[in-house]
Amino acid sequence: MKFRPPGLLEKENNPDLIMMICTAGHVDHGKTALVKLLTGCNTDRLKEEQERGMTIELGFAPCFLGGNLYCGIVDVPGHEKFIKNMVAGVSGIDLAILIIAADDGIMPQTIEHLQIMELLGVRSGIVALTKIDLVTKERINEVSQGIQNLLKDTFMENAPICPVSSVTFDGYFEFYELLVNKIKSLSKKTFPGIFRMPIGTVFSRKGFGTVVTGIPVSGTIEIGAQVEVIPSNQIGKIKGMQRFGRDAAYGGIGQCLALNIPDFSRKPPVRGQVISLPDYLKSATIFHIHIKVLPDLEKPLQNAEQIKFHTGTAEESGKIYLLEELSDKSLLATVVLHNPITTAINDRLIIRRLSPNETVAGGEILDITYENIRPRKIEIIKQLKNYLEFFKGIDLTSNEGIIKKIEYLLTYKKKSGASLIDISKGTLLPMDTVKNILMKLIETKKVISLSEGSTSFQQNDYFIMLDDYNYWLSVVKSQLEKATKEEKALSVTVSDLSKELNFPSPLWERIQKDLERENLVIARGGKLALKGAIEVFNESERKLLEKLIKIYEDTGFESPRPDELSDILKASQSEINRLLEYLFNEKKLIQLSKNVILSHKHLVQAQNLVIKTISEKGVLDSGDFKHMINSTRKYALAILDYFDSQRITIRINNHRKLTPDYQRYLF
Repeated sequence: MKFRPPGLLEKENNPDLIMMICTAGHVDHGKTALVKLLTGCNTDRLKEEQERGMTIELGFAPCFLGGNLYCGIVDVPGHEKFIKNMVAGVSGIDLAILIIAADDGIMPQTIEHLQIMELLGVRSGIVALTKIDLVTKERINEVSQGIQNLLKDTFMENAPICPVSSVTFDGYFEFYELLVNKIKSLSKKTFPGIFRMPIGTVFSRKGFGTVVTGIPVSGTIEIGAQVEVIPSNQIGKIKGMQRFGRDAAYGGIGQCLALNIPDFSRKPPVRGQVISLPDYLKSATIFHIHIKVLPDLEKPLQNAEQIKFHTGTAEESGKIYLLEELSDKSLLATVVLHNPITTAINDRLIIRRLSPNETVAGGEILDITYENIRPRKIEIIKQLKNYLEFFKGIDLTSNEGIIKKIEYLLTYKKKSGASLIDISKGTLLPMDTVKNILMKLIETKKVISLSEGSTSFQQNDYFIMLDDYNYWLSVVKSQLEKATKEEKALSVTVSDLSKELNFPSPLWERIQKDLERENLVIARGGKLALKGAIEVFNESERKLLEKLIKIYEDTGFESPRPDELSDILKASQSEINRLLEYLFNEKKLIQLSKNVILSHKHLVQAQNLVIKTISEKGVLDSGDFKHMINSTRKYALAILDYFDSQRITIRINNHRKLTPDYQRYLF
C-alpha cells in the first residue's frame, strides 16, 4: 500500500483559518523534500530549479491539515545568492520551520536565515532535524545540542527540535502532530489594512493576459476590484484569481495569490513593485528606520556606507546614514536609495552589505520622506523618537494599535486636521474602519468632527484631535486680542488671519463659528469685526462716537456724507473713518453706498415701509419712494439698491417686488 502522509492536500473547502509557514535553512538540507512530503507539491517548479536541484524563486504549496486548519507553506531558497528571495518569503510569516540536516549540522546559511527571520519579526518556530536516516543516534544528539546553543537568546530559544526523515518517514508523524499543535496554538492576525501585495512574479497566459503573483501583506481583494501598480501608476481590474493554485473569488493577507489583470498586458509590472488600491501608495527614495545590527560583525556598520536595502520583494542599493550611536544593538538611521521603491510605514526590512556580501541589520520603517531632500538630522531624530515612544509596548496589529495609528497621524502629522479619505490614506486603513474608530474617538472626546451635526461621515469630512482644536482656537483668540489691544484694530481680515495661520478651510470655518458663538466677533463679509473693540477707545473717542450716532439719528434720510463729518465734528478724517468702521461693524450705522449712511433705526423704518407698500400694492415704484421717505432720489435709490443686494427685494424695470424668502434677510 502506498504511503500517504497526513497533511497531503485533498481539497481546499474554503477554510477560514489560513496560516503562512516558511521553511528556512541551508541549501540541500531537505526543505523542498519535507514540503513535498507535507503537501504532495514540488516547489522546485522552474526548469532551472529542476535541473540544478535548487530552489531559486520562492516555492508555494498549500497544506490542508483537517477541519478548518489550512496552511500555505513558503519554501524559501537556501543558497547565499538567493537571500533576496528569502527576505520576500519571510515577510508576514506566522510560523517558521528551521530545517537543519543531521549530517551537515549547522551551516552558514542556517545562521543567516535564523538572523533574517529574527530581524523580520518572525516570532514562532520549530526545528526539523532532517536526514536522520544518514546518521547515528549519537550524531542526532550532538547536532541537537548544537542547535539548542544556536537558538539561545533568539525568538526560537524554546523551539522544539523534531528529528525526521523524508526518505524512511521516521519521526514524520511526530513532526506532523507537533506542527498541527503549534499552528493551533497561534492566533492568526487579521490586520484590517487596505490591500497591498508586493509583486513576486509576472507572466502572461494565453487567452488571459498578464498574471501577477505574490503574498499580500495586508487587506483583502476580490474579483472585479480595481488595483494600481506602484510606482508605474497603472490601474487595472482583476478579472480572475487563484489562491494557493485554486480558483477563488477573494484573497488577502498571508495568502499566495495569482491575479489575472489583462489591463497590465501592454506594460507588465515587474518584481519589486506593489499592487494596491488606487491612489493609496507612493514611491520614495528616503526611508527612516529603526534597526537591530547583528552582533560580531567583522566590520562595524559605517555612516554613509553603501548598502543593499530589502523590503517585501523590492531590493535597491543606496546609502545608510546613522542618526545615533549603537545602543543595545539597535539604532535609528536614514536610508537614501538610488531609485524609488514602494513600501509603507511599519514594513520590515533587511540591510545587506555589498562587500563582503552579508546581512548586517534589519528592522522596521518608521517614517518615509516623499520629497527629494533629507530632513535635518535633529528634526528627524525627534520625530522618530516620538514615534517609538507613542507606540511603545503596543501591538500595531491589535485594535489598540489600529486606534493609535489614527491618533498618531492626527497628533503628529495632521495637527490642523485631516479629511476622512486623507486619514484612510495616511494610515493605509479602509475608510469603513477609519469611520468606526473616529466615532469611538469622538465618543471619548479625543477627536471632534469639524462638520457639526453629521454622523454619516463622508470622505471629505474633517477631523482633528480635541486638544489640537482647543490649541488652535486659543491661538486665534490671542491674535484677536493682540489686534484689539496692541494694534487698536476694530476688525481683522479673514484671508490675512487664516493665511497667516495656514489653516485648512474646514478648521477655519469651525473656529469662526465658535468665535461668533462666544460673541467675540461678527462676520462682515471678508472681515471679522471685533466685539471687544470698544475697549480701545479713550473717553474723548467714546464721546465722539455718541455724537456720530446722534447726527445720523437726527438727520434721518438726509444724513451727511462721510467727508462732511470732519468739519461738523472738528476731528480728523482718519479718526472719523476709524470710528465709522466700528459703528458699521456694530451695525449701529449702515453704509448703503460710498456717500450714503443711515442709522439702524432709519434703515428698519425704510424696510418696513417698503414691505408694507409692496404687500398692499404688489409692487413699489422707485420714483414714488423718494416722496414716501421725504428725501431725494440719491437716498431713495441707495436704499432700494441696498435692499436688492440683501435679497429683500428684486428690481423689475423701475419697480421693486419682494423676493420669495425675503423674511430670512430682514434687519
